Amino acid sequence: MNTAKVPFTAEQKAALAANPYTRFVNEYQICYTLAFKKYILAEREAHGTPWKEIFRKAGYDPNVLGKKRIDYIASKVHKEVCSEKGLHETAAQKKFSDKDLEKQQMRTAIRDLQKEVIRLHQMVEFLKKTQQLNAQDDD
Repeated sequence: MNTAKVPFTAEQKAALAANPYTRFVNEYQICYTLAFKKYILAEREAHGTPWKEIFRKAGYDPNVLGKKRIDYIASKVHKEVCSEKGLHETAAQKKFSDKDLEKQQMRTAIRDLQKEVIRLHQMVEFLKKTQQLNAQDDD
């Protein structure tokens, strides 16, 4: 299964957003800061640290990100370093201002909370029905 198609949970998004190396995160995508790109390169070059361990040291849970996301950013950073432009903030990172990021994160949080309310409402209704059935059985 393609990990990029596996959505982050609300808890995972909150943890990812709290990391200072995260520029932007939504349900399916995470963008990293330029500082993070520099950090992973420095770690790799200085110590030969495996990618998964670099992400762990940077405060990310490699199991949440998945191998494909980790491989993707490693490949992307390598391509940037080798490009004429060099290591830089990507257009995807630049297109979001801080206000835009806050709005996007707020919309995502609201959507997640709405889903949670619906789920909890369904659970309450289910519990009411089972309680009614139990009351009928006692009669």
